[in-house]
Amino acid sequence: MQEKSGIVTVRLGDVAHGGRLPPLTPFRSFLTMRPSLIALLLLSAPSLATAQTIVVTQASADVADFGGAQTVSDLPGPDGRVTLREAVLAANNTAGAQTIAFAIPRADWPPLGGDQALIQLENLVYLSGDDTTVDFTTQTAFTGDTNPAGGEVGLHYVGPPAGIPSLWLAGQRCTVRGLDRTIGNNFGNGLWISGNHNAVVGCTTNGLMIRGDYGGGDFNQIGGTQPGEGNRFSEGFDILSGASDNVVVGNTIGWGLRISGDALYGVCERNHVTGNVLAGHGYYGEEGFPLGTQLEIFHAVGTVVEGNLVGTLDGVNPFPGRSGSAGIEVGIGACDTLVRDNVISGIDMIGFNHYAGQRFGTGIGVEASAQSTTIVDNKIGVAADGVTPLGNVQGIDVQSNPNGIPRGVAIGGVAPGEANLIAHNRTFAVRVANSATGVAIRGNSIHDNGGLGIDLVGFGPAGAGVTPNDPLDADDFGGNHLQNFPVLQRALRFGRNTLLVGRLDSEPTHAFAIDFYATGALDPSGFGEASLLLGSTTVTTDAAGRASFATSVPGAPAGWFVTATATQLERGETSELSAGRRQRAPWLVD
Repeated sequence: MQEKSGIVTVRLGDVAHGGRLPPLTPFRSFLTMRPSLIALLLLSAPSLATAQTIVVTQASADVADFGGAQTVSDLPGPDGRVTLREAVLAANNTAGAQTIAFAIPRADWPPLGGDQALIQLENLVYLSGDDTTVDFTTQTAFTGDTNPAGGEVGLHYVGPPAGIPSLWLAGQRCTVRGLDRTIGNNFGNGLWISGNHNAVVGCTTNGLMIRGDYGGGDFNQIGGTQPGEGNRFSEGFDILSGASDNVVVGNTIGWGLRISGDALYGVCERNHVTGNVLAGHGYYGEEGFPLGTQLEIFHAVGTVVEGNLVGTLDGVNPFPGRSGSAGIEVGIGACDTLVRDNVISGIDMIGFNHYAGQRFGTGIGVEASAQSTTIVDNKIGVAADGVTPLGNVQGIDVQSNPNGIPRGVAIGGVAPGEANLIAHNRTFAVRVANSATGVAIRGNSIHDNGGLGIDLVGFGPAGAGVTPNDPLDADDFGGNHLQNFPVLQRALRFGRNTLLVGRLDSEPTHAFAIDFYATGALDPSGFGEASLLLGSTTVTTDAAGRASFATSVPGAPAGWFVTATATQLERGETSELSAGRRQRAPWLVD
């Protein structure tokens, strides 16, 4: 390392990398991610071009006293020291790649920082220079690991106006590495990104906002797949106003992630949330009502949510605090959302005051005008091992509200790798309520929930609980038009197979998929859950709305029951589960 006129030139091997955080272990390994996501990660990665290095040597003052064109060659100013503001100005004004490193003597650490160099800022620091790396981890090489819980450098913003960030990335292909807490008047707005192809890695900081309302906000990578690249965010993380094609991978997000476009700057498109831990966004609202959602998706198209732990830090235990009232919410203006291969468990928060003793916690909620939501291959209410109970209060809830009616929701499927495991939730596994329609619920393993496996909720008498079949399926004012369920008349065991005989009474001259399930125990109502998909058949009702079936499927375990659903294929609407029928030998037919 050589120092000359306040400018330090550092070989790439001399700069200490992250490694400050324990490696995160995303639920889905990077090596098993879809090729399209790997390509997106590569597109998002900043340039690795060789850079000039500027070293920040002062934390206790926020000055810019150097002159000339305020480029790297003009540093330092008359005081012989370099502040973060001076370093960023020089990087903005100097062509080519720059690295901002830190070597702040402990004698210059403001007392408020304690075990770290808490840099004093009188206004936000605006980084507009392209290909700039701000590597806060380099301070560790200078003064040692003084803050084992995080990084050695934080930011203290003390100027007006309140609510602006401490550090704003407006350039392209920039990287922020190893930033610790940001405190002061920013209220959690530690970092803003409005540029493209930037990266934030290895930080233990407050909040982050990616904004599309300044002409960018696209192809940024937050976190990473290598040890030390994941960030830990203690406050809010937002992707807003048309920001698109961003990858959020390998982070721990403690106060919720929100993806939300708007009418003025457009929807957010093709953002990926992969291999993160989202847990702990829980607080109380008015009169003791629990609030807090770990991931919210509004006015966004093509969002992929894959391989995350939601509501649990380790996939085994619930969050040891306020879990919030929801895991994932897909709401108004969301379209083509894919929720795949996540553990969404442990969402259970108890109210107080007027809500004393009431429990709140929905694993996945789909509501309002959300369109084309696909929910496949998730574990909801169980630990990552697929066995240990880690229940939510409710599993999946799909319902309309004054902001719209969700349509085109696919929960599971009969193809390999599509089924969700929904078990050990305190109430229902899946509910479709109010005017929500077009919800296909197929192939899932649903068992050991406190309520119905599938509950279609209507208005008036057709409330929660088993909805009786009606002639010609005319009572359509409710979830999935209150689709009738099949009636199983016989379940006859022949060797390794079971012959299922029954009927469906529904709308005339429509095609239906009948899915058959085995379950070890029934709901107290006598109606089924659905532990194991046995097989499917298709029937078409006649002019009187009737269809019969006799289908052979692989036999269920001894002593288990068989249940069934009917899915109206034109609209993709699934019924509740039928009453259970225990398998019997042919000579024991009742």
